[in-house]
Amino acid sequence: MKKIITLTLLLMMSSLFMAGQNNIETNKEKEFSFKIGKWKWNVKGLAAYGDPKTYNGTADSHIYYINDSLATIDEHTITWEHGVVTKAITYRTYDSINNKYMVVFAQANSSYSAIIEGYWEDEKFVEIEKGTDKYGEWVNRMEIYDIKKDSHKAKLVRSYKSGFKITIIEYDASRIVNK
Repeated sequence: MKKIITLTLLLMMSSLFMAGQNNIETNKEKEFSFKIGKWKWNVKGLAAYGDPKTYNGTADSHIYYINDSLATIDEHTITWEHGVVTKAITYRTYDSINNKYMVVFAQANSSYSAIIEGYWEDEKFVEIEKGTDKYGEWVNRMEIYDIKKDSHKAKLVRSYKSGFKITIIEYDASRIVNK
C-alpha cells in the first residue's frame, strides 16, 4: 500500500512538473510585442452570421500582456456603419510543449468561441481554424501582415471544401499614440 501511495504521489508530481513546463517564458511570446498598445481599425466585413451584406466600420483595440507576459489579450470593439456593435477578445500564447501558437477567440453576447492554431509564415502571422456549417467543411485563414511599428493589416478568409471563398473581415490598424 505504501508503494502504491508513493508511486501515485510521484506520478502526480511529475505530471504537475510537466504541466508547469508549459509556463516557461520563451522569446516566442515577445513576437507579439508589435501589437501591444491601443489601436484604431478601419474595418470591412460581415457584421453578423447569416447576413450576406458587407459593412464598413471602425474598431478600438487594446492589446496587453497577461499571465506574467506569457500571453496577450486583444480586447476589440467594432462599430459597424449600420449601428451593430461587436465585442470580442483574442488570447494569444506560445505552447512550448507542442511548439506552436495557440489563439483563443471569444465573441461577447454570442456562443461563438474558437481555439485556433497560429504560426509565422515569412513576415506574416497566420491563424487557422477549421469547422463545418450548413454549407459544408471550411477553413478560416486569418493573416496579420504588413506589420510596421505603428500599423498592420489583417484579413480573414473562409474557404469551403467546394472552392467557394468569402472574406469575413479585413482591417487596417493604426496605433493610437498618446501625446
